[in-house]
Amino acid sequence: MSNSKSWLITLAGETATSSDGSDRAALQSGMDLALAAGAFGQRVTLVFTGPGIDLLTRTPDEQDALYRLLGSAPFYDINNVYVLGGTQTLPAFREDLHVIAMSRTEWLTVASEAQVVVNY
Repeated sequence: MSNSKSWLITLAGETATSSDGSDRAALQSGMDLALAAGAFGQRVTLVFTGPGIDLLTRTPDEQDALYRLLGSAPFYDINNVYVLGGTQTLPAFREDLHVIAMSRTEWLTVASEAQVVVNY
């Protein structure tokens, strides 16, 4: 019997930084969970939506700790990062990650098949 589970982690939190950093707490927690699960051999599907998509775009603040943390995802066997875009026009994405657009229907399918579903 395998200990490997499939995880769906959706990050929609705010990327703006407040003076105390609380606006980003959900995104930070979600990233920490995704990387921890990946480090322990779990299959992680990481999906960004809403304000969370900002972490997938080329940003002038590439020294931001959360932006850099996301860049380490491939080292934790998270090779694809998904963006739930709907019908809106999606921005240009960062080049250090393989970013794939995901429809709502695809997200629902992944959610129904995942053993652990977490939304931040």
